[in-house]
Amino acid sequence: MQSKKQKDKTLECPRCWVAMKKEEVNVLGPNVIIDVCPKCLGVWFDNNELKKVLGDRKLADYLTQHVGTQSKSELVCPRCGWLMDLEYAEDVEIDVCLNCNGAWLDASELARLKEKSEAGYTGDKEAKAVEEWEEMVANRRRRGLNSLFGRLMH
Repeated sequence: MQSKKQKDKTLECPRCWVAMKKEEVNVLGPNVIIDVCPKCLGVWFDNNELKKVLGDRKLADYLTQHVGTQSKSELVCPRCGWLMDLEYAEDVEIDVCLNCNGAWLDASELARLKEKSEAGYTGDKEAKAVEEWEEMVANRRRRGLNSLFGRLMH
């Protein structure tokens, strides 16, 4: 869990490297403070903030379950400095931190996610793809661990 000091820290945009501005988003329950880049209009969501803003449980849950073992993202987390990985909600690409679970959305990605959320996105049609993805990730992890142990044994 982040301390209040960490949460209040001014973050730099992972794309432009300029200081981001804090903005309050009205949601049901306590409002959410997000970080927005004034240059590229990308948005940083700390852990669970995206779920609150989207208000669509199925879509938001989908975005935090498919983190792979090898990052394909080019970004570094503005909150903790760890690698980020790519996740997808249909055709929307989201960069998610492998450590603190924060999420980075480019300006167009946030608008498209909101559209999907408002349209009642259902991950049901992707259930088989999700199952295949999880199996692939598990196999990749197993191969990686087997390779690592093999190298350690020699």
